[in-house]
Amino acid sequence: MRPFLEQISKTHSSRSFQYRRLELPAFPHFWHYHPEIELTFIEKGRGIRYVGDNISLFEEGDLVLLGENLPHTWVTQGEQVNEIQSAYVFQFPIGLLQQFPELSHLVSFLHQAKNGFLFNHPSREIIETISNFGNLNPTSQLLSLIDLIARLENSPKTEISNSNNSSLHFIEKEQKKIDRVKNYLHNNFQEQIELAKISELMHMSPTYFCRWFKRAIGHTFITYLNKLRIEQACRWLISTDWDVSEIAYKTGFQHVIHFNRVFKKEKKVSPLGYRSQINKKTYQTEHIPGHFI
Repeated sequence: MRPFLEQISKTHSSRSFQYRRLELPAFPHFWHYHPEIELTFIEKGRGIRYVGDNISLFEEGDLVLLGENLPHTWVTQGEQVNEIQSAYVFQFPIGLLQQFPELSHLVSFLHQAKNGFLFNHPSREIIETISNFGNLNPTSQLLSLIDLIARLENSPKTEISNSNNSSLHFIEKEQKKIDRVKNYLHNNFQEQIELAKISELMHMSPTYFCRWFKRAIGHTFITYLNKLRIEQACRWLISTDWDVSEIAYKTGFQHVIHFNRVFKKEKKVSPLGYRSQINKKTYQTEHIPGHFI
């Protein structure tokens, strides 16, 4: 799916940065990019996060910093009836900080976020700063934003994507095709999807489709489909007591052995080992005095 170029600066020219608290029935599949830096905090919701060539689960507490022109979207997934999804989103040009020599270290940090940073355990202070941001006046918001970036610079983080944004011109050219195939896979990955069928859907030969898909998405067709399926499997391993074989078939795998092999390749642990790790972490988190979020 080709990312859409979001014109943030042109749409909101009266401020040096943008801040929004989103409340939606679901986060839609809106694959896009923009030259502005983006910081997104998921207050409520869960699903799949796409950043560059990365596909991962997200849930409450997900905090991500995205560099310039990095394609991304958050997509609600799973049964969340009558649940409003909410997120805090900050968007600003890197030039906001470049005019201050004293902030050159923060500019370097934002350049380092070209493939995205995930903050696995944001501090209480960071989350409170984000949650209270809307209560501040514009001047205090600007100062608070700079302080927030400084806190993030010194916070534990992991890089998200391995993508190379030099292919954006190709992505722009092929946007409608990429939109079509990614939406199709996102909505149908639980079914048996054959290469011949999806190639025909895209009006391409199987050979050409595979070459085109790898250049457009950053993964081979099979790798991308397996990643989608494994992320959904992780969701069900966490949220249900279904056995591994049931989850394997529900995510589109025809053989449990193949599912186990692909899962371990993606997550470096077996499905049951993953479930055990998550249950252990959940128990420990719930029993930490003063735990926040």
